[in-house]
Amino acid sequence: MRKVTSDVYIENKFPAVHLGLIVLNGKTLLIDCPIRLEDGRSWMQEVLEHGEPAYTILLDHHPDRVVGARDTLMPLVGHTITSQIMAAKSDSFKGSTHPIGAETDRLKRVTGVSRSIPNLTFSDKMTIRLSGGEIEVWHRPGPMEGSIWVVFHHQEVLFIGDTVMVDEPPFIGESNIPAWLETIDDLRSDKFRSYHLISSRQGKVDREEINTMARFLRKVQLRMEHLENMDDPEAGFDKYAQELLDDFSLSGSRHDRAFLRLRVGFEDLYQKLYQVETE
Repeated sequence: MRKVTSDVYIENKFPAVHLGLIVLNGKTLLIDCPIRLEDGRSWMQEVLEHGEPAYTILLDHHPDRVVGARDTLMPLVGHTITSQIMAAKSDSFKGSTHPIGAETDRLKRVTGVSRSIPNLTFSDKMTIRLSGGEIEVWHRPGPMEGSIWVVFHHQEVLFIGDTVMVDEPPFIGESNIPAWLETIDDLRSDKFRSYHLISSRQGKVDREEINTMARFLRKVQLRMEHLENMDDPEAGFDKYAQELLDDFSLSGSRHDRAFLRLRVGFEDLYQKLYQVETE
């Protein structure tokens, strides 16, 4: 586990997402969960060395961060939209049913996913008071409609989920690109200039990486506009996925998984925006 400030830590030894931990006077707030239950138990042992777990926050409903929460015994915090989307899904999860280039694509059937549904929800902003300190949770849609940030003003730390990820392309299939760009603009504002910005996929990010993310999203937005007028959007999904992937230095299985993530992302977003089923 790596210390960000005196009371904030991140852990990246588990697959998929960087986990967050905020410690306040013997109480802890956890951010996201490992995928595998055995990794979750290992994570909890680390957490207990710092204090008593009080809450786990799920930054959106991406399976990489929520499937492992089914073994969590403390309150689960999330956006109302996240809770609603997860409640509408099956209690079982199988990664091969609809692969999206995620770590969880590899999972065989797991059950009990309904236990991962956030049971402490909010619509715009929530303040969590913990052992004399305050932690804010903000709705910041973009990567998904229910995406949220965790804001710890006292030590100028901001957990931003998948808002920024530049080492690999994000999954765009459930995104809101205009809202995402607005969220990026908020992140670039002077009020966060001195903050530690923690991405779920690559840890600390800087302003240049934020700008790179904005350029990527504008490319996605332009290609979605082109897809609307294409006679053969299926060909466009492949073409545009490869074009965007050329901006990343990936090889082997990482390259193949990233291509799938982009290709399926374009197709899913096309269906979401234009209500058109593809073959």
